[in-house]
Amino acid sequence: MRKSYYSKVGAFLFALLFSSHLVMAQYQVTGVVTDEATGDELVGVTIFDPASGGGVTTNVDGIYTIEVDGATTLRFSYIGYVTQNIDVDGNAGEEVTLNVTLKSDVANLDELVITGLASTTKRSNLANSVSSINAEDISGKTDPPTLDGAMQGKIPGVQIQSYSGAPGGGFNVQMRGVSTFGASGSQPLYIVDGVYINNSNISNGRSSVSGAGGSSQDDSANRLADLNPDDIESIEILKGSSAAAIYGQRANAGVVIIKTKRGKAGDTKISVSQDVGFSAALRFQGRTEWNEARIRDFWGTGARGDLEVQRYNTAKSNGNIVDLEKELYGNQGAIMNTQISVSGGNEKTRFFISASNNDEQGIIEETGFQRRSLRANIDHSINKNVRIATSSSYINTDSQRGFTGNQNNTGGSIGYTLAFTPNYAYDILKQNADGTYNDNPYFSENPFRLIDDARNDQEVNRFIQSVELNADLISSGVNRLAFSLRGGLDYLASDGIVYFPEYMQFQRTAADFPGDVYHSISEVLNLNLQASLAYSTELQSEMGTYYLNTQAGFSRYDQKISQDNIRGRGLLPGQTNVGNAAQVTASQGFTEIADIGYFAQQEVNWDDKVIATVGGRLDRSTLNLNDDELYFYPKASVAANLTNFDFWTVNDISQLKLRVAYGETGGLPNFGNIFTSANSENIGSFVGISAGGSTVDPNLKPESAKELEYGIDVTFLDGRISFEGTVYKKTVEDLILNLNPAPATGLGGVSTNAADLENEGIELGLNLIPVNNSNLVWNSSILWWKNESLITDLRVPEDINGAFSTGFGFAKIKEGVSPTTIYGFDENGEEKIFGNYQPDFQMSFSNDFNFLQNFSASFLVHWSQGSELTNLSDLLSDGRGNTDDYYTEGTTRVQRPAGTARFVDDGSYIKLREASLYYTVPKEFLSDQLNGALSRIKVGVSGTNLLLISDYGGYDPEVSALGRSNIGRQVDITPYPSSRKILFHLKFDIN
Repeated sequence: MRKSYYSKVGAFLFALLFSSHLVMAQYQVTGVVTDEATGDELVGVTIFDPASGGGVTTNVDGIYTIEVDGATTLRFSYIGYVTQNIDVDGNAGEEVTLNVTLKSDVANLDELVITGLASTTKRSNLANSVSSINAEDISGKTDPPTLDGAMQGKIPGVQIQSYSGAPGGGFNVQMRGVSTFGASGSQPLYIVDGVYINNSNISNGRSSVSGAGGSSQDDSANRLADLNPDDIESIEILKGSSAAAIYGQRANAGVVIIKTKRGKAGDTKISVSQDVGFSAALRFQGRTEWNEARIRDFWGTGARGDLEVQRYNTAKSNGNIVDLEKELYGNQGAIMNTQISVSGGNEKTRFFISASNNDEQGIIEETGFQRRSLRANIDHSINKNVRIATSSSYINTDSQRGFTGNQNNTGGSIGYTLAFTPNYAYDILKQNADGTYNDNPYFSENPFRLIDDARNDQEVNRFIQSVELNADLISSGVNRLAFSLRGGLDYLASDGIVYFPEYMQFQRTAADFPGDVYHSISEVLNLNLQASLAYSTELQSEMGTYYLNTQAGFSRYDQKISQDNIRGRGLLPGQTNVGNAAQVTASQGFTEIADIGYFAQQEVNWDDKVIATVGGRLDRSTLNLNDDELYFYPKASVAANLTNFDFWTVNDISQLKLRVAYGETGGLPNFGNIFTSANSENIGSFVGISAGGSTVDPNLKPESAKELEYGIDVTFLDGRISFEGTVYKKTVEDLILNLNPAPATGLGGVSTNAADLENEGIELGLNLIPVNNSNLVWNSSILWWKNESLITDLRVPEDINGAFSTGFGFAKIKEGVSPTTIYGFDENGEEKIFGNYQPDFQMSFSNDFNFLQNFSASFLVHWSQGSELTNLSDLLSDGRGNTDDYYTEGTTRVQRPAGTARFVDDGSYIKLREASLYYTVPKEFLSDQLNGALSRIKVGVSGTNLLLISDYGGYDPEVSALGRSNIGRQVDITPYPSSRKILFHLKFDIN
């Protein structure tokens, strides 16, 4: 009886509690979320109820409806706006109306920034300088062909330099100065949706066939060009070691974290955009205007002078004196970009699917870049505690790079040919009626035949896949334990061909086997896996609340590279198959790398007043000499938000934050640095092996960077003015160089830790909203930064690093000077300094205008001051008198400076990098005239690289014949000229 009694009482109490819960749960909150400044409805605002863990988003009209349990606090958050927490309460069965206006987050204080491999924090609490770029700044104003091109001029502390104007890009990205002398990775680590992607420079063999002199001069397409900028939601740039330390041994050159767009719960949305435009040469260098007097002055009065005058007069009478520079580089390349995306879902499953086709033709005929991509991002909540996310992307690209740049007089470069050929030679070089071309009497190839008949093509197929599992293992009160497992792969297959037919002029005259083809096949597979646990809790004290976040985990990275190259010389007519070649050579290369890391981090947040972080990472890699040794990379930071303390009373200053951070990162040796390769030899009639010509220091260790960073962040007038200032000192230690031993040892070099260098810099940013009303919202941003590098210790003899000839100017590894210093010789043959490849400072000025309700405009100006570069293009054109200033007037020749001063030019510039103007059709018109079939129509025009102001005489001071070389890089040798691009846009949404 007693048991039955207690059972009945328990059942009654349970029913009572359950019924009271039902009473609490049965009411809804609904309303509209709008922009405070414009009154426009905001689509996709997240409304979250922390008490129940439930959430919804606003629909196309900015309306939301959410069920809540009793009194609670709803969080309204949206990218680019200040998050609001609003208390709400209601009775069972009723509907509570709550309309909310969100204020623009000008200073991005509520933006979530990655602080570890498994955690984020609000920018207002961040202790490092981390730059972010959102989707609007990436592709919302212009349609950039490549992702790194979209970042130019937008990130303080980062120098992004194009080394080719060819479609498909080619960029050197350097963060906070020199990070290596070449023995370690010079480019940042790129992570897309958690996948460590490949951004290596894949050689296509062009330099071997054209005689350019090295794979760094291949002018290869940029692998970041494989990524579709329209798919990118945001980019975070961890510029220095203090921010990038948690990524350990691959982060010396910085880290770029890329997140692609994802679906949001709500109605299915279809977006279609079409861009049509053209590219044209940014500037021309100009050419000598020849006449009989100048021809006689240059060629003399003998037989050669007579011949040139005859050629000139014949061309003049035939109307065939043509500006060859404009004829070769004056093509207006068509640009066509099509993008379609579908997104939507519900609270359990969300999706984003996109397809794109991008086609850009170059300013040189028969050059271009095409990209076709498919993407599917899916998020699914298995239950309220377990979530899974996948990102799948397939890309196919084709590059036709053409032939520009260096080629060492073989004929395989348009620019070289142009430098030696006068304008009146067009009468000889133009295409014959039967489609053939005459030989060039001034150089070893006809440039028009080179364009039409030679090939320098590369096709890439790429698949990037990521999978992420997140599980809340414990969620009780303030305690939460979460598990995260993330894996990904990046598979890339490249197929390249460089081909010179046997009938080409320089093939017939300069080769024992006319006809040359080079086939290259490369496969790269990156795999990475990361598992982590994150525990968060709160501690209450008399001084306030302490929010604790602890994380620890494990990561692994594997890379496999396979390269097969085969070259055939002496080809049958019309054949590119090396099976028909008289001479065949082949080479193969295989690379396998494995990295393992262990990381841990502790964050302590005292009521958003003081935020401290300490952490570290242990890494080992097969690239290290001792691949079992673990190297430790620590980090620590602290930020103090003075405005959150009780003593603060200045209302006009909404944030004043002081911050300091320290961190260490690593730079792994290149594959091959840690072992000696054996060489195959023919010994008599047998195959033998001989020792390689280089070896390794038995104490070799990875390069490392240590950085200390100080900063201040200030926000005034309710976010309308914000300032960020950062000062840093980054010391890169144990730089790997070759020690050249005595010839008697038989060794060509010993890889050893030979040098240390320092980078010191300043980064300043000022954001303003000068006007903010219903008719005009004006956002303005000014960025200013500089970096100075210095070699502080050199333990091997000083050496030249990067030079075509010491007389032209060269970089030197020398203690006490910057590694980017340009050395050369004066008129007396004395060595002296002529400049520096690194700018004195850089500055950018960007402005966005939203006016008259439906119009928007923007522009970005970038100023680089004080860098010098070596101009060898003028040297070549001077050789045949074709430089635009070879004659001042009449037959008076310009006097060139003696020594290296002749070749070193000022590379300062001001560029209008971007400008745009858009009109968005009013919603009322769409509703009335189109019956709501379309939710948005946006039309406009934009341009990139529109204007260049510079005293530099070449096509563009942003040039590098040596590709991604970290030092000794800015050398101009007849590059592919830069172009400006104009695009007309149409975008419409259906939902």
